[in-house]
Amino acid sequence: MESLQNLLASRKFTPPAEIEIVKSYIQRKYSSGCVIKVQREAVMVSVSNSALASTLRLEQQALIKACGLTKRLVIRIGR
Repeated sequence: MESLQNLLASRKFTPPAEIEIVKSYIQRKYSSGCVIKVQREAVMVSVSNSALASTLRLEQQALIKACGLTKRLVIRIGR
């Protein structure tokens, strides 16, 4: 029987595609960085300032369509 450490060491963890898609969209359109967390039912986007967060909230439907998200999109202020 293999140990848990050996099992986890041999497994390749790949981040969900939503992370890279949303990050590149925000970087390309707004030239700003963000932190993305994918949870079971939501994609959480954290940005550093309130102006960007408000702009993203106004364009939330366009962001969902452009990135093809199926989960709920949550936009937060702060890293």
